[in-house]
Amino acid sequence: MRTIASFVFGLLAVLLASAAFCGAWLTTNVVSESGFAALGEPLAEDEAFQRELASALSAQVTDSVDVPAPLAGVVGPLITSAVEQVQSLPQYPQAWNDTLHRSYALTFSDTADSSGTPLTLDVGPLVDLVTGKVGGDLSVELPAAGQVPVEIGSAGHAELVRNAERAAEAWPMAAVAAAVAALLALLAARRRSTTFALLGLGTALAGGVLWLAAGMLPGQVSAQQLGSPVASAFAEAFAGQAAASLQTWTIGLMLGGAAACVAGLLARVLRGSRR
Repeated sequence: MRTIASFVFGLLAVLLASAAFCGAWLTTNVVSESGFAALGEPLAEDEAFQRELASALSAQVTDSVDVPAPLAGVVGPLITSAVEQVQSLPQYPQAWNDTLHRSYALTFSDTADSSGTPLTLDVGPLVDLVTGKVGGDLSVELPAAGQVPVEIGSAGHAELVRNAERAAEAWPMAAVAAAVAALLALLAARRRSTTFALLGLGTALAGGVLWLAAGMLPGQVSAQQLGSPVASAFAEAFAGQAAASLQTWTIGLMLGGAAACVAGLLARVLRGSRR
């Protein structure tokens, strides 16, 4: 009976620890504004993503800017040219950073629609940068676009955002529950050193599963039918960054679990040698 109880508590501890780990990663890298921006910042230098974004941004700029009628005929080619050059402008990194922060506010801020807002990319700063260059070429001032929200996914994906927020909020409680379950598993065990080693092994295996799951994330996102080329380009590139970040975290989890497993086995060997 004690062995069964120890096994159940140990399994529960590993599952809760995995949930807490995922929640902590979400809190640090997705749900917090600084983490979200840091995760998306490298995309400004991702050539493949920037090519896809540039090709999609031309149509987005054309649809978003209120061009005066006398200029409509000449603005189209200038927009295409400006989009091709915009990433080389010194203001582009700041515009991309502003895009990330405004996108975070639209998606995660307390003012967002709690009924379900999918991840929303606000490309307004990029559109304003393009129109500023076009206006400079024409020696006229084009109106600012303001917000240019692009929904990444449909309303059905909004629940994923809410679930991420809930997981981020709950991870400290999950971590405490995992520690309690691990303690109960050790108290119920006949051989605590063996149980400790098994807890470490289970944690390492859970980290391996999460590492594999993270590697599958970009492919899962690519298979989704999203609303626009801009949405698809951003979602796929952001998913790649998220997967790389989560895999880096899971390496630490696997190493920690392996270290606990080795410590438990050494404790068992040393205990046996004293008999």
